Amino acid sequence: MKRCLLIFLFASVICSCKNNSKPGSSGDSSNVNISVSPDTINVDRVANRDMMIILSILPDTLSKSFNWTRTQRGIMRESVEKNGFLVDSNEVFKTVNIFKNNHIDLTLPNGKFLLTTYQIRDGHYVIVTVETVNQRQTVHAYELYKSSAAELNLDELLGKYSLNFMADASNQACLGMLYDKNPIFNFTISEDDMLKIKINNYNEGNAKGCLKGNLMTLKFNSKQMPFDLQEVSWAN
Repeated sequence: MKRCLLIFLFASVICSCKNNSKPGSSGDSSNVNISVSPDTINVDRVANRDMMIILSILPDTLSKSFNWTRTQRGIMRESVEKNGFLVDSNEVFKTVNIFKNNHIDLTLPNGKFLLTTYQIRDGHYVIVTVETVNQRQTVHAYELYKSSAAELNLDELLGKYSLNFMADASNQACLGMLYDKNPIFNFTISEDDMLKIKINNYNEGNAKGCLKGNLMTLKFNSKQMPFDLQEVSWAN
């Protein structure tokens, strides 16, 4: 009787082990799946090679509201090149909406982070970042050449965009209006070579004829590097 009980228990243990094993797994180490933690994000190492290199070069000033240093991004690049995924151990990225070779769109715990690369030639880029936290934006631009990056002045890159909204930039009454009620600019970047700037607190009704519109569309010019003004229009 004892012998039968031991055989039954042994058989139960064997069945339990089989039920807990993963399909397709075996004792051969070549078939063992690599275990990754829940905060890993799969990244195509070939398709996103340029972005990974760019991120590893951009300075610590890239992000303002969360800690994403150049050292961290360098480690991230090594992980992607070796394993095909990055590890978000600090859990700063609530959602990765887009991660492409020329554009990143991240949802943060309290906002959003956008980055777009504009290529001039091989190894030479203009980078624009838009970081929105609690509905307030921080916009930065960099010129990246080979293994170095320097911050760019937005007026140098985009021109005097604030004045380009005005119907007459010399009109003192209009300048006074804008001084009393400072325009709130909202920047939008995406995967294409367009950049849009909208004035959130002005519309055709309260602009008093001083503005040509509240939405400006610019297009990147890879030959002359600055963005070219395409149009200024009214938007809701």
